[in-house]
Amino acid sequence: MTWQLERTCAKGRVAEIQLSCGRALVFEHARDVPMEFWARGFSDTPKDFQYYELVEQTMGSAFEYRYLAVFDQTNRPVALQPLVLTTQDLAVSASEALVRFVAKLRTLWPRFCQSRMALAGCLVGEGETGAIESLEVAIPLVAEALEKYARGQGISLVAFKDFSTKMRHAFSYLSRSGYSRLAGFPPLTLELNFASFDEYMAMQLSRATRKDLRRKFRAADDASPPLALEVWTDAEQIIDEIYPLYLAVAQTSAIRFEVFTREYFLEAGRCAPGKFRYFIWRQGSRAVAFSFCTIWNGTLYDNDIGLDYTVAYELNLYYVTFRDLLNWALSNGLRRYASAPFNYDPKLRLRLQLQPVDVYVKHTSPWLNPLIKVLALLFEPARTDPVLRRQLHLLR
Repeated sequence: MTWQLERTCAKGRVAEIQLSCGRALVFEHARDVPMEFWARGFSDTPKDFQYYELVEQTMGSAFEYRYLAVFDQTNRPVALQPLVLTTQDLAVSASEALVRFVAKLRTLWPRFCQSRMALAGCLVGEGETGAIESLEVAIPLVAEALEKYARGQGISLVAFKDFSTKMRHAFSYLSRSGYSRLAGFPPLTLELNFASFDEYMAMQLSRATRKDLRRKFRAADDASPPLALEVWTDAEQIIDEIYPLYLAVAQTSAIRFEVFTREYFLEAGRCAPGKFRYFIWRQGSRAVAFSFCTIWNGTLYDNDIGLDYTVAYELNLYYVTFRDLLNWALSNGLRRYASAPFNYDPKLRLRLQLQPVDVYVKHTSPWLNPLIKVLALLFEPARTDPVLRRQLHLLR
């Protein structure tokens, strides 16, 4: 590995940061990082080298990407931490009242509540540290490297984005080091410990929910022309049908974050054959719903949905897609269903389980960070969702 790093440094694609008990190398591209780092740090996650390179190559307009390779004082590799650099609207997940207040202030100060940020984690979804050594060893060094890199780039805010609360013990170092811990938007999961969708309804759903679902499914099943499901492993022939459906949902969401590009969906199937599935529901020849999923380690990850809103409510397409995805997962021997955040009310009624995540935020100035700690709760992601507000005692 030493030879690989020296060769990369010689090409000028890496900067070095000296740490109190080690050092860090900052790579500009995922492909510049020695593959041994990816193999050792990301072998137990679906978001591996291929995923980060995919995002880097197709989601570059509003974001920059860096990769911190961190070493201890004996030059032993400790962690590989992906970073996202962006100008963040801090009010994007604030309450409606606060958003209105910020909007008024922006008539005078257009960049009010916007800040350049360095985010440790993944652009979308749960964060990963890429720890090679234990988290207790990795986190202090990663945090020091992140803060020093941010200061060197003139970036004032740093954050560890959407890390599982199961890591809290290891991440307690951050709280002791001045970071504010906030409840993020949690993904949800469902264990597929049943043989069929009917058995799932009978085992886990209330009588009222079962009755409501049967009514919804009758309306969908009686549609003319009937609905039909197709499953694709790449998007080459269907991108012009599915991408408008995705945009229809993404651009009308109450909370707007990253909107994936057309190229993202096209390249996903090309860069990792067999890892992704594109589910399309058609009425006749017309695509009316779409779901983009990842398959990894016995789990179906339901990443993104697209709907034709001219028929979505009439045909109850959200619930149809959920039913059909569970049936497909069961028929293919999968053991778990995982859903992306948001749209919490129906998902909780369907008995999906919240998987809480934490966001850790800090200002690089020791003078301003106490103010950030006071204001941070106003922008806490989970607090802004009315359903999650009732669950805050579980998320914190």
